[in-house]
Amino acid sequence: MSAVPQRRRGGRDQLLAVALRLFARDGIQATSLQGIADEAGVTKAGLYYHYKTKDEIVLDVLKPLLDALPAVTRRAEAHRTRAARADEILGGLIEIALHEHSGFVVLMQDPYLTRLLGQQESMRRWWEETSALMLGPDPDPQTRIGLAMFISGLVGASRDPAMTDLDDRTRRQTLLECGRRLLQRD
Repeated sequence: MSAVPQRRRGGRDQLLAVALRLFARDGIQATSLQGIADEAGVTKAGLYYHYKTKDEIVLDVLKPLLDALPAVTRRAEAHRTRAARADEILGGLIEIALHEHSGFVVLMQDPYLTRLLGQQESMRRWWEETSALMLGPDPDPQTRIGLAMFISGLVGASRDPAMTDLDDRTRRQTLLECGRRLLQRD
């Protein structure tokens, strides 16, 4: 299951890779377009050729991840039971967290991005649809909190040095079992 599309190749890719590294290290707010240009070894005018604003580069950096989220939800919708839908979503989020780790960290932890995505109706709608698929129409507080803890916990679990000793199958299965427990679905 490959949840994350491949990035484009070329000069923009270099800018995107540098921007993601700086966003993950310093945060979006603290990263300037000049800093991205300097780190990428291009002029600020060269960066402006591709991106007019920081928001444009932020959204392009995270585009593969942001495109992968609705794809996970669409796959989940094909399942008949809530348990199967939840497993599809949990598994998809695990794949994204493990394969797009830096982007996932920025997505989950950067307040600038939280504000930026909060302004996008498509992201709000995605979250509402995904939550409803996983939790049902009237989830209790413990289940809602369990989902939030699982998603937030993926950031720490995916970068925990102890996880590097685990093979991919064990890592995925263990994270899935933790998600099921948090959602009261052993």
